[in-house]
Amino acid sequence: MLKIALLQILPGKSREDNRKKGWEFSKRAKEAGADVALFPEMWSNGYCIPEDMKELKAQAIPADSEFVMSFGKMAAKLDMAIAVTFLESFEPLPRNTVALFDRHGRKALQYAKVHTCDFGEESRLTAGNDFYVADLDTAAGNVKVGAMICYDREFPESARVLMLKGAEVVLVPNACPMEINRLSQLRARAFENMLGIATCNYPFGQQDCNGHSSAFDGVAYLPELAGSRDTCILEAGEEEGMYVAQFNIDMLRKYRSEEVHGNAYRHPGKYHLLVEEKIQEPFIRPDYRK
Repeated sequence: MLKIALLQILPGKSREDNRKKGWEFSKRAKEAGADVALFPEMWSNGYCIPEDMKELKAQAIPADSEFVMSFGKMAAKLDMAIAVTFLESFEPLPRNTVALFDRHGRKALQYAKVHTCDFGEESRLTAGNDFYVADLDTAAGNVKVGAMICYDREFPESARVLMLKGAEVVLVPNACPMEINRLSQLRARAFENMLGIATCNYPFGQQDCNGHSSAFDGVAYLPELAGSRDTCILEAGEEEGMYVAQFNIDMLRKYRSEEVHGNAYRHPGKYHLLVEEKIQEPFIRPDYRK
């Protein structure tokens, strides 16, 4: 079993507060037997994107900053992978980033949010360029792990690309109200790609957030069941806390080797429109950025 601790916690008043609280909850995750600890979106500053550009850049930190790398040290100390999130210093504008450290403290993966919310405050951020998958060495064995961030969930292409790159489990830091439709999107991404998805949101009390961190294991059918099964293996409530989801990787791998979804019966040669960049009405938006 791969155990992922979803750290559904409120941020403090400073980056140092968040470092200390992040360390504390990482230790709790290890005590609970977790193989991976996952933070909500942009943990370094509690998902704050100031309008003032000088302040925005002042809050951004390098990917090799003391804050970020301290979680790599903590990962090695705990013998547990940690996916920490932060507002990353970048030109011309900062990025919304997650860094995944393996249990030896090595940075296994770094990903910047591709689908920034350009209709809102994330128009002041630089979007990422690609999706990445890493071989993560855990106490439960090697697992191929990818990452999306919040709004990436709303584009089937995000999870599809990760599946095509070999991802078995996708980590999703989040900062928005998780209601039935967004949860349904995560369920669909897991189902159609036959992969596990673990999402960590901020709890109620953080602006525009309501908890409901979740995990879907992507296994819809089992031989011993007459019909389909619920792929949701965890849905938290609204309150602050740590929630541990258990993914049966052996079951997932067997399912992927036999079932019809994922890349089993696709016809990519017929999907030319999916890479067409032209946008037509009613979808034209003046604030769209490539």
